[in-house]
Amino acid sequence: MDTQLYDTVIVGGGPAGLNGALYLGRSRRRVLLIDSGDARNMAAGVMHNVLTNDGASIADFRSRSRTELTRYDVSFHDDEVVSAAGEGDHVVVVTKESGTFRARTLLYAAGVRSLLPPLPGLADLWGTVVFECPYCHAWEVRERPFAVYGGAVPSECLASTLTVWSDDITYLSDRRELPEDERALLAAAGVPVRAERVTGLKPHPDGVRVEFADGGGVTYGALFLHLAMEPRVAALRPWVDAPDLESVQSDERGRTRVPRLYVAGDLGRNMQQAAMAAASGGLAAMAINADLIREDRPGSLPAPPTPAPAP
Repeated sequence: MDTQLYDTVIVGGGPAGLNGALYLGRSRRRVLLIDSGDARNMAAGVMHNVLTNDGASIADFRSRSRTELTRYDVSFHDDEVVSAAGEGDHVVVVTKESGTFRARTLLYAAGVRSLLPPLPGLADLWGTVVFECPYCHAWEVRERPFAVYGGAVPSECLASTLTVWSDDITYLSDRRELPEDERALLAAAGVPVRAERVTGLKPHPDGVRVEFADGGGVTYGALFLHLAMEPRVAALRPWVDAPDLESVQSDERGRTRVPRLYVAGDLGRNMQQAAMAAASGGLAAMAINADLIREDRPGSLPAPPTPAPAP
């Protein structure tokens, strides 16, 4: 077991965790960042909507960020966290290969996992011509015909939003009966609906070919869809008895109702965007630093906000 006592262990090495480490490192805190390396957005390869990093390689962004952090008291382990739980006035973090670590606080920024629908061919095209976020990817495929898949998770608002980037959008309901409000939104946006069963997706030089049950198919420049998400919180069981961390977050700075546990990034109350995740990591780091000051020097700072009652 690592005998050091860290001020904070950060789980997750994306924008939220990295920015949290930067704030804490510059606050003269001893930080350990543990990252499993399987981030949700890795399939896309690049990041967007982050000034000076728009279009940057995700791998390069992470590498450069770590290099910047080496000037501070921040260390790294590429590993998977198996469990994390409070133990008195410390948090004990157990990893798959690197051992056990102790810290005064835990910043959990492990993100969420996208649950792709079981549509043949979709997984192979995910992140290249099949996307979820229009703000992240629609510019690169602008003015092409789009398909929006609304068979598994309703995506009518996504279809309406995409009209900014394309005048040719088709909504694929995959035999799902659309409720009246969904149909009304699509009609108002001028988006036609195809109701046939979708049997699969195939790569095409012009984008993606959608195959239908009648044997026909249509080629689109890109396909967009909303996905169900799974919070990556298995390592926190049984410390956190809640389905996700958003439900236990008690303020906008990432504090939770669980002592010494903080949350940042996609698991918290933030849109799933790199810039917003990074901002949440900075906010959580400031909360951690302030709370540690209160612990070390009682009465030196005003008390933090009273946690919101459990739902």
